[in-house]
Amino acid sequence: MPKIVDHDERRLSIVHATWRLIAAKGFRATTMREIAKASGVANGGLFPYFRNKEELIGATFEHVFTATNDRFAAVRADLVGLPALRELMLQIFPLDEERILEARIVIPFWEYAANEPELRALHERTMQSWHTEFTAHLDDAKRLGEIRPDVDVARAADQLMAMLNGVQVVAVLSPEGASPKRLTAMLDDYFALLR
Repeated sequence: MPKIVDHDERRLSIVHATWRLIAAKGFRATTMREIAKASGVANGGLFPYFRNKEELIGATFEHVFTATNDRFAAVRADLVGLPALRELMLQIFPLDEERILEARIVIPFWEYAANEPELRALHERTMQSWHTEFTAHLDDAKRLGEIRPDVDVARAADQLMAMLNGVQVVAVLSPEGASPKRLTAMLDDYFALLR
């Protein structure tokens, strides 16, 4: 009797194997053959799950996004306003080895997303989700008196999105300037400007 394979479970196991390879070697240097081997499938066995490397990097990017949201959900508790926003930002910031590896996935994803409409749409959806969440936390912070009444919430959310992109690049390309203490201080200094 043939073995029954759970398609979604196999896709996820391939993504798990892929993201560490890409983070370690870079997307261009990682071959489909290496991904297949790390995933425990035969050469060519990836194609029922992913048509090409671009589709695979999209799934890997989604995995990083979901992992970040899961970390935030695990530590959020009853936080609202600025404390909740700060905790979410810290879950995205590349403050430890795991999150630096995630940044090493995000950066090559951007290159592919710039030229692939499906990946660009994925990026737009995920970033809009965070922008909406940032805005909600900032609205709560304003309501609670944690930030000034004149703060333009939409603009502040835009600035935080830009900060996220920047710290990921710095952590990967200039790690000596991206200590957890320095990145956290940068975030706290920004929040101080809103008070």
